[in-house]
Amino acid sequence: MRLTQRQTEFLNCIAEYYRKKGTPVHYTAVAEWMGVSKWTAYDMLRRLEQKGYLESYCDVSVKGGAPGRSQVLFRPTDQVQKEHLEQLDWPSWREKLVRIFTEYKSGAQLINELVALLPQAQGPTMRCACLIAVFVACLKTFNEQAIKLVQSININKPEQRLTHFSGTVAGSLSRETQTSGHYLEKEGMLARLLERYHDSLGQVELGQYNLLVCFLDDLIQVAV
Repeated sequence: MRLTQRQTEFLNCIAEYYRKKGTPVHYTAVAEWMGVSKWTAYDMLRRLEQKGYLESYCDVSVKGGAPGRSQVLFRPTDQVQKEHLEQLDWPSWREKLVRIFTEYKSGAQLINELVALLPQAQGPTMRCACLIAVFVACLKTFNEQAIKLVQSININKPEQRLTHFSGTVAGSLSRETQTSGHYLEKEGMLARLLERYHDSLGQVELGQYNLLVCFLDDLIQVAV
């Protein structure tokens, strides 16, 4: 299930705490960190639990040899922990993609280098970023005028901008793929990459769309 921006902020807060401390957290601590009431925090954490992002359990402290008051503690699921670590790796991943793009500028070698990185992409955000780099490389190599078209797109919502970008790629390179024996026509390369892009984009959390749009804009500046 998709998260709102606020839900993502809460989840990232808990995931980062768990990464550093390795212990679950009580909702009152989260309330203090996020600047909300303890009841607001509790409701938010329960919602995240219902969506499958958090796990909760009761901890019964022992005082004087007798059970004390139970507390409800929360921790991120294993999948959330993995995705959080992937987000921390984002700066180095972005730098790697830009470095390859800057080194090769354009051509089949640039596209091949970027496509070869896809198996190393950890999580949907990194996969989308790699595929964005592949598509910009394709435009730079086979239809450079289309890059200006991408630049001119004025769509405020980041998810729509990223979807429209793929449509521009497909439309701008359609004639290329119809040429028998052309690089992009080989084994339906472009169609397969576009399908993979949309599958990954559908898995990206709401808060990551802006990050990908900024990456697209930065990469276009490198390309032009």
